[in-house]
Amino acid sequence: MFRVSDLPAELPRPDLATEAAVRRSLGRRRPLHDPAAQPVDRLDLLIDALSPEVTALVVLWLGGTRRASRDTRIGYADDLLLWADWARRELGRERFALDLRRGDITMWLTYQQDAGAAASSVSRRLSALSSLYRYAAGWGLPVVSPISDDDHRPKFHRGRRATSARVLDADQVGDLLAAATDVRDALVVGLLYTAALRVSELCGADDTDRQDEGRRTWLVVTRKGGKSVRVPLETTVAELLDAYRATRPAWTGDGAAPLLADATGNRLDRHDVTRLLRRLAKAAGIPRPETVGPHSLRATAITDQKRRGHSAEDLQELSGHADVRTVMVYIDDDGRAERVAALTDDLGRVMAAVPRRLTSP
Repeated sequence: MFRVSDLPAELPRPDLATEAAVRRSLGRRRPLHDPAAQPVDRLDLLIDALSPEVTALVVLWLGGTRRASRDTRIGYADDLLLWADWARRELGRERFALDLRRGDITMWLTYQQDAGAAASSVSRRLSALSSLYRYAAGWGLPVVSPISDDDHRPKFHRGRRATSARVLDADQVGDLLAAATDVRDALVVGLLYTAALRVSELCGADDTDRQDEGRRTWLVVTRKGGKSVRVPLETTVAELLDAYRATRPAWTGDGAAPLLADATGNRLDRHDVTRLLRRLAKAAGIPRPETVGPHSLRATAITDQKRRGHSAEDLQELSGHADVRTVMVYIDDDGRAERVAALTDDLGRVMAAVPRRLTSP
């Protein structure tokens, strides 16, 4: 077990308050290779996977203000767990330490390519590790990042691509709802779709984040960057939330009860939500149910509203993006070729000036 008091005096030493704050922020998840196990505090999983020195560094790193977003902290923690798991299996490292070499990263990249990992995922995991190395160097620790921009940084197109979240249509979302056998499942689909929520916003919401004003129910969610905003709940979704709260398993943990819980009363995490949606997709007869995930509903909602004529600015407000250009990444542009062809035809008005003798056989 990790204890601050066990660390040599010259190494970074997080205080207990920072450690407790990081523990709360990271929440719980199931171990990587045991999806049937009970959720465990992410920090405890990191403690088991990392050397004590790296654990102390990670607590300070994740507790810093530059990583204030809960979603960012969880993403970095999960990426580190993946790095540690790979180093244990492929390099024989019992505990992960910041002693990787350039050749190790090249080997890791080969492993990722063989596993079919998306370039965006590879880039994100490299960025997480690179950020930790920079943080360690900032403390004056004798570490050198093994990641090379020339050899290791993948180039990928930012926009909709084969690995983007799958976009459904509104009828298929209706099929998911029709396949729901309990209130919670229908509520999860309704919240993700009608409010275009990120799964981190959904899973991070507490019961106390629900607010009623007149005939409208609101939910306070924490966006990327740590900003709290209120999102309106659709009427039926609010009714489902009322019904769910009446039957939700009792909360026995510290602090506010989670808005959504599993059968044992623990907070739902993104893996729980993914399994839930894929189960519903299979029951609904949606082709390739294994490709349906939480982000599918968010991307579907944005795409649906774009096709119904809403402006990019309105979609930005719905999705909570800081940059309106980012909204376009989520839009399924399967009609793009036809629209571009229509533009080309319209521009072709000037071609009427071509003498007919030049175009006649």
